[in-house]
Amino acid sequence: MPERYSRRNKSRSKGKRETTRKLDAIFGSVQRAFDDLFVEEMHSEGIRRASKVLDFFLLLILFGVIYLIASIFTSWTGIIGESARDLMMSKWGLASVIPLCYLGYLSVALLVKRKIPAFMTQTTVAALLFLSAELMLGLIYIDNPNLENMRLCGSWGNFIASAALRSIGPLGIFLLGLMLAILVGLFYYQGNFKGLFSKMQTFFGYVLERIRKFKDSFRKKEPTDAVDMADIGMTDDDKDNQPQVSPRDAFEFSDEPSPELPLTDRDYVLTEVAEGEDAEDGYVIPLDVEPGKFPPPLDILGAPIDHDATADIKPMLEKYGAKIIDTLAEFGIETELADIVQGPTVIQFRIQIAPGIKVSRIAALSNDLALALAVPSLRVEAPILGQPYVGIEIPNPKRRPVLLREVVESSNFIQSKYELPLPLGLTVDGTPMVVGLETLPHLLVAGTTGSGKSVFISSCLIGLCFDRRPDEVKLLLIDPKRVEMTFYEKLPHVLTPPIVETKEAVAALAWAISEMERRYDMFAKARVRNIGSYNEKVLPKDRLYNLVIVVDELADLMMTSPKEVEDYICRLAQMARATGIHLILATQRPSVNVVTGLIKANIPARVAFTLPSQADSRTILDVGGAEKLLGKGDMLFLSPKFAKPVRIQAPWVDEETISRFIKYTINIFGEPEYLNISEGNGSSHEAAYLDDPLLEEAVEVVLATGIASASRLQRQLRIGFTRAARLIDTMEQLGIVGPQEGSKPRDILIDEDRAREILATALGGDRSGIDHN
Repeated sequence: MPERYSRRNKSRSKGKRETTRKLDAIFGSVQRAFDDLFVEEMHSEGIRRASKVLDFFLLLILFGVIYLIASIFTSWTGIIGESARDLMMSKWGLASVIPLCYLGYLSVALLVKRKIPAFMTQTTVAALLFLSAELMLGLIYIDNPNLENMRLCGSWGNFIASAALRSIGPLGIFLLGLMLAILVGLFYYQGNFKGLFSKMQTFFGYVLERIRKFKDSFRKKEPTDAVDMADIGMTDDDKDNQPQVSPRDAFEFSDEPSPELPLTDRDYVLTEVAEGEDAEDGYVIPLDVEPGKFPPPLDILGAPIDHDATADIKPMLEKYGAKIIDTLAEFGIETELADIVQGPTVIQFRIQIAPGIKVSRIAALSNDLALALAVPSLRVEAPILGQPYVGIEIPNPKRRPVLLREVVESSNFIQSKYELPLPLGLTVDGTPMVVGLETLPHLLVAGTTGSGKSVFISSCLIGLCFDRRPDEVKLLLIDPKRVEMTFYEKLPHVLTPPIVETKEAVAALAWAISEMERRYDMFAKARVRNIGSYNEKVLPKDRLYNLVIVVDELADLMMTSPKEVEDYICRLAQMARATGIHLILATQRPSVNVVTGLIKANIPARVAFTLPSQADSRTILDVGGAEKLLGKGDMLFLSPKFAKPVRIQAPWVDEETISRFIKYTINIFGEPEYLNISEGNGSSHEAAYLDDPLLEEAVEVVLATGIASASRLQRQLRIGFTRAARLIDTMEQLGIVGPQEGSKPRDILIDEDRAREILATALGGDRSGIDHN
């Protein structure tokens, strides 16, 4: 019995403890919930209150600073402002504005960012500026002691200037002021002497350039050889009434093209001449054109042509539209004709489909629609980009050419802010399409023979050079076909004559990589990220040009040197955008072994002209459609800006126009100054890399290890593989190592002493840095 009772009491006490534990847990949860709900809210409320109080005091300080500064320069601040002005001017003079401005800056920084970046540095800069101002204003008072000058510097400025003049004299004061200015700059640039002096050089260079331009504006222009107005069919009255416009005004865009371009203040005349006169290609282009007068007149690109033929085929288009609606109705698709758009190459019928009908059903009926309309080619754009319609495109019965002038004289080209404008052509609705190559930043072009690919490249080259000087853009032309780029050999913008040999083309791509790396080194030293920021920071004479590399037939290069060409192109496509180097690659055969996956991944902007199959279209555009194009400049343009390809009619430019444009630019800028990158780079790039500081050390590693390998140099010198390979190629050109023989290592051809002699000769001095133990 007692045992049973004891056991019962134990179980009861155990139950009480468990109940107590549960109640404690419940009350603890309630307490924590209370704290979370109310205590945290009160804490947040306290923070918000403190923040509002801080904002109030900061605004009070800011308005107080504005009030005190206004009291120094105006008399509208009342008795308090006058008292404050008298106190500040008697103590510190005009220099009191500096600490007031700094106090206002601190208030704004705390209001906006809740912190003061580099507080000690900025405070030191403000203190040095205040001290310099007191010193300078004090010197003014000492030179001319009167009450007004005393109020300029205050008692502090008088004391500082008098003490400095007695202690170190005028020369010492000058040096002290110079030292204070340099200290301010150093604090601002965080102790970077190079950055400080580079900025000073840029500033003074800009000031000198502005002064020079200001002086030149007052110089009287030298009279140029006048053109006899009678020789070109103008009377004296016509000459007096001839309007004078600026070069940019000559580019005014109008829906009705002007039959002739008015004379401008360029001091030249460009017009047609009669037969028998001493003029070339029917144009008079004087040789004394002032170099700054650019861009050229639009007549360089030929005469404008009126192409208004819409009314003639309007009944035919309405008949086609009704036929499309009836054909779709036969297949159970209810539609309405929303609009008919006539472009230079195709007619687009914009169809609005009934709700619940899949767009893919219309796309699948393209062959049936072509049969019903009896047209050779029909393309369905489902849907039209940015519109709730399905587009059905058929060839224009009255197709017209699109001249390059139509795109260049449009407002889209003239008013564009692009550094490298490309006049692509006219869209389906006749809108001029202009893009900036720097925004793409590279372009891949594919098309069969006769599709308009080469003409498109020519129009792009003229568009790039039309209003850009040779010091702003350079062209590196690679033409394995040997006939497409010969016109541009004398163009002032070309970097070299067109390159036709495959080995020279590979060497040119390797040179472009070295140029890209050189520019990145310059950007790193200048602390900028791209070519635009660099050109804004340096003097005009040190600005870098944009480089456009044009390869007219990529397939030829890929057949001869596929690995090197793919590596170079991919590296340029990945990294060259910021340095101002851009690629335009063209090919007739867009197969997967030419347009590889790596090249496509790095060049998202592509143009497809007529292609033989849908597979080729998918290779270049990732979608079909290029196989249904009409040729002669009809193309599809794909860029990251658009979700799907856009159909464009590329502009036409003939050989006569190209020749006329090149002759005009030669008359302005002179013959091109070629850069001999073939010899300077070659297959081993000797001249481009002899200045590599690691060349001697690399030769030492090769002689010490007995192995001439790029991977070995990469590990030993801790450099990139590309640089290591260039060093090995340079050694091959110097005759230190032998050529590459498959997978075998290169042979070392000379000993240490002979290597030292070769390096000394190549580098232009005595080199004894090789120490082979």
